[in-house]
Amino acid sequence: MVRTFHITDYQQLFKRLVIFVSLLMPLSLALADQNQTEIQSWLKKMHSAAHGLNYEGIFVYSQHNQLSSMKIIHSVDDKGERERLISMDGSGREVIRDHNKVTCYMPDRHSVVVEKSRAHNNYPPRFPIDIQALEKNYYLSLAGKGKVAGYISQKITILPKDKFRYGYHLWVEEKTGLLLKTHLVVEGDTPVEQFMFTQLRFHDRISEALLKPGVDSSKFNWYEAPAKKQAPTSSKIELNWLGKQLPAGFLPDMKRMTTLPENLMPVEHLIFSDGLATVSVFIEDMMDSENNLRGGSHMGAVHAFGRAVDDHYVTVIGEVPYVTVKMIGESVSLDTKSLKKQ
Repeated sequence: MVRTFHITDYQQLFKRLVIFVSLLMPLSLALADQNQTEIQSWLKKMHSAAHGLNYEGIFVYSQHNQLSSMKIIHSVDDKGERERLISMDGSGREVIRDHNKVTCYMPDRHSVVVEKSRAHNNYPPRFPIDIQALEKNYYLSLAGKGKVAGYISQKITILPKDKFRYGYHLWVEEKTGLLLKTHLVVEGDTPVEQFMFTQLRFHDRISEALLKPGVDSSKFNWYEAPAKKQAPTSSKIELNWLGKQLPAGFLPDMKRMTTLPENLMPVEHLIFSDGLATVSVFIEDMMDSENNLRGGSHMGAVHAFGRAVDDHYVTVIGEVPYVTVKMIGESVSLDTKSLKKQ
C-alpha cells in the first residue's frame, strides 16, 4: 500500500546536494567588449551542456563545514533527461530522476519516497544568456585555464560590486561546456560553497542498467509525497504586498499566490532578482506558532529573515548575504495604493 509521507527531511538531505552554484584588472574598452562576447558564449554553452550530455562522474560538495560526495549518472535522449545520484557516505541512498518523477531510495530507513519531478534549475546556476544587465552589479572576466578532473577548463569570475550579493568562480570544460567546478564566494573572495568533479567520463549513450537503483527495495516501505496544493483561485484573493526598498539591481520578478507545506491557507509569494541572485518573500496570515522565524538565520550561504507586520508574517529567504534579506524584509509592507483601488 502506498502511503502519504511529508518529505521535509528528505528534501533537506538532497535538495542542496546539486546546487552548483581574482579581482578584475582594468580593461580597455576593446578588450572589455571582446570579453563580454566570449563570456556570453561560454555561459550559453554551459547552460546547454548541463542538460544535453551523457556522462557519469563523482563530485564533492562543500557547504557549512560539511563535505558530501556523490556519484552522478546523467542521460538524455529524445524522451528527455534521466539522472541517478548515489550518496558516497555509506548510507546507500540514491535519488533517481526519471522524466516526470523523482524516487529517493533510503536503505538506512528501509524506505522509498516518490514525488513529482520539479524543474531542474539549480544545476548549473541560472546565468542569463544576455550578460549586459549583470555588468551593472557584477564584474565579469575570463581568468585563464586549468585542469579539473583531468579536463582543461576555462575559468570565469563573476564578482559583486557591492555587499548585497555573492560572487562566483566557474570552471567550464573547454570542449563540452560542462560546469566542472564552482566556488560561491563572499567578501574577501572566501568560498562558502564549493562544488567539484573529481572523476568524470562522457558517453555516447548511457545504458539502462546504469540508471536502475542499486538497492533491493522490495521489502521497503513506499511513500508517495503529497502533490503540491494549488492556491484557491477565488476572486477575493488580492496581491497587496510589495518591497519598498531593494538593493541596486534587484527587481520584481514574480508575484503569485501559493501554498507552503503543512499550511492550508494560501500565502503571497514575491520574487526579486538581479538576474543572477534570487530572493523569495512569503507573506501569510499571522499564526500562533513558535516555528515562525523572528530575526535572522542561515544555513551555509542561504540566509533568512522573518518579522511580523500588520497581522501577517513575512519570511525572506535567498542565497544572498544577510544584509540583503534583512533590507528587503524590513521594507515589505502593504501596497496602500492597491488597497485604495479595491
